[in-house]
Amino acid sequence: MIPAAHEIRYSGMVRMIFRHISGTRATQVDVVTIGAHTELILGRASSAAVRFDPRGDGQVGRHHARIVWDTTKLAHFVLADLGSRNGTYVNGRRVEEPVHLGPGDVVRLGTFGPEVAVAWEIIAEADSAAYPC
Repeated sequence: MIPAAHEIRYSGMVRMIFRHISGTRATQVDVVTIGAHTELILGRASSAAVRFDPRGDGQVGRHHARIVWDTTKLAHFVLADLGSRNGTYVNGRRVEEPVHLGPGDVVRLGTFGPEVAVAWEIIAEADSAAYPC
């Protein structure tokens, strides 16, 4: 039985999907689950959630940009440049201050750096109170 919309609650998790359009990882896809941690880093550092090749993607900083999930809204994500030397761009516009991301937005790290298309999926689960086992 499929639960009605008012019987759905959100598990507090989102799958962020990054489709690499250009750069050394072109055609690859990263899927990052956001839950308890509501932010992720894009960069060359081994700790970055979305990592780029340190040798082939020279325009990308170690900690280049951050995406934060605004948990006060269901699917509201904000991207900020972390003081990178080569800049961060969304749909061709340089990010000077944090910007909201929409599904399908293209993020470029550096003036001529790699691009990724951003999308996400909300992970929902049926409310266990509505459907006791």
